[in-house]
Parts: sequence; structure tokens; C-alpha cells
Amino acid sequence: MKRKAAALLAALMLLSACAAPESAVTRAPDAANAASGESLPDAVPASGSDSPARGSTPRAGLLACRYFDSREYDHYDAVSEAYETDGMPMCGVAPHHLTAGHFIAELYKTAAAARDDIETVVLAAPMHYKSANRLCTSAKDWDTAYGVLENDNELTALLCDSLGAVPDDEMTEFDHSASSHIPFIKRYLPDAKVAVLLVSSDAGRDFPAKLAELLAETAKTKNCFFAFSIDFSHYLSPDKAELHDAETLRAVTAGNTSVIEHFTNDNVDTPYCLSAFVRLSELLGAGISAAEHGNTFSIGTAPYSETRFPEGVTSYFLFLSVRQEHN
Repeated sequence: MKRKAAALLAALMLLSACAAPESAVTRAPDAANAASGESLPDAVPASGSDSPARGSTPRAGLLACRYFDSREYDHYDAVSEAYETDGMPMCGVAPHHLTAGHFIAELYKTAAAARDDIETVVLAAPMHYKSANRLCTSAKDWDTAYGVLENDNELTALLCDSLGAVPDDEMTEFDHSASSHIPFIKRYLPDAKVAVLLVSSDAGRDFPAKLAELLAETAKTKNCFFAFSIDFSHYLSPDKAELHDAETLRAVTAGNTSVIEHFTNDNVDTPYCLSAFVRLSELLGAGISAAEHGNTFSIGTAPYSETRFPEGVTSYFLFLSVRQEHN
């Protein structure tokens, strides 16, 4: 583990002995923790010249990476590196905010460096827009700047048949929780396919166990890497966010899914996905470690003030789940 990450995590563990503060009274709505959510926007602002506006068409029949900017992705590549692991990375958690894009790069760089057998990345991510469906997916391939990322149609069909996911190409393409990961997957795992699952906040209390069991069974016959697109503490000041992050870290490393599933935006934007990650890691015999941590304030260079951060900060973790290989 890098020295910087170790120092940050040690500080979090010290804070975990403190009582968590009261939640802030005012909250901006977050679709991952509210069943209502927001409607898909009429237009999605492009983050760079490589991002098409809504209504434009990528190569025929493909989903577009609408939040892609080649300059940003080159930067994420330059400032990130793979973590050394003492086993096989099976699962991981990284943000979907591109403010922490280097965390996402590190996730897939680490998987690529340690494994040359990955056939498919299964990506579970929160649903930020309201939908009549609790789970959404798409069977389409993705048009990326690094080539076409093919869909694993067999796995996508399994998500539909076993979990009740509903194909929704528009939702899958426009929700940044999945789309932001797609270019990284193609760049660092160019031969892998992908299967995407968008998860609403009302997916059901039994969903984490069902997803974990399905993916663990899938891992017996297919070489997969299971990625979870998750942002953590929302709408708090940096000091309060650090306390809640310490609480989250303690629950994740202890495997306390009953606590995780009752978290709110003070801790995580999608408790069900985080619980599924912890459950899946256990089923796969993989140990969880926190490789990186930060928030929109600590990652950036701007000094903190309530005026500069009127909605507080968002926290990010990079969790790796590694299985020891025995000869």
C-alpha cells in the first residue's frame, strides 16, 4: 500500500473511535437513496469536446460515453498507478465522480496488472434518475475512444433472468455512475467484455444477498472482475465527512452488512451495492482492504469554505478485494 494511502487510512481509524456527529439538517436529493430521483435530463453538458450532446448518435447501435474528455483521461492515467497485491483481485469499489477519476484508473490498472484472465467486468452502479424499474441494464456495446467495448450478452441476460433487470439503453447510457467507468475498462482491460447493472434505492432488502450469490456462482465458470461504482459521504463538511468515512471503513472491513444497509447519504450513496460488494468478497474468499481515500476538498487545491463548497463535500474510497491463491 502506498505511504500516502496508509497515512490517510490510519487517520480514519483513529477517528473511528469517536462518535459520529449529527447529520446536517439540509440535504440535496440524491437519487441513489431516494426512490423518486430525478428525470433524465433533456441535455447532458459535455465535459469536453469528445462528449456528444444528448440526441447525437455514436456509431450505429452503440452506447456513447457521454462524459468522456480525452485530456482528463490522460491526466487520470498519468497520476495513477496499479497497487501491488499479494493475490488475485476479484472485486473492487471506485467512485463515479470524475473528480476522483484517478481512483477509477487505479482500480482497473490494479486488476489488469495482477490478472491476464479477465473475460468480463461486471459493473454494478447506483441509479441516479427515476425509473419504473428497480434494476436496469443494456445489451448494447459501448463506443469508446479506445475502441468498442463489447457487451457480455450471456451475463446481461443472466442479470435479467435471475434478478429481474430490465433493458433500458437510455438510462444505462446517461447515468454517469456506469458510463464514467466504461472508458477506463476498455483502456486497461482491452480484451474484456462488460455487463452493467444499475441499482435503484428500492431494489429490496434481499437484493445484496441475491446479487452476491449470483455473481459468486458466475465466478465458478467465468473469469470475471466485479466492479462497484460507489461514492461515499455526501453533503457534509470535511471534518464530519471524515468521521462518517471512519464509520464506513469500520463496517466494511468488519463485514458488517446489517449496518451498511442502513447507511444514508452521510455514509454512502448506494448501501445495497456496498453490501453486495462485502457479501461477494466473503463468498469468493477474498479479503477487503482500503487502498485510497479522499474527498472533493482533499483531492482538490481550493481552500475549504462553506461558500466554495455550499453542498459540502463528497468522499471517495478505493476498496480492493483480493483472494489469496494457494498452490
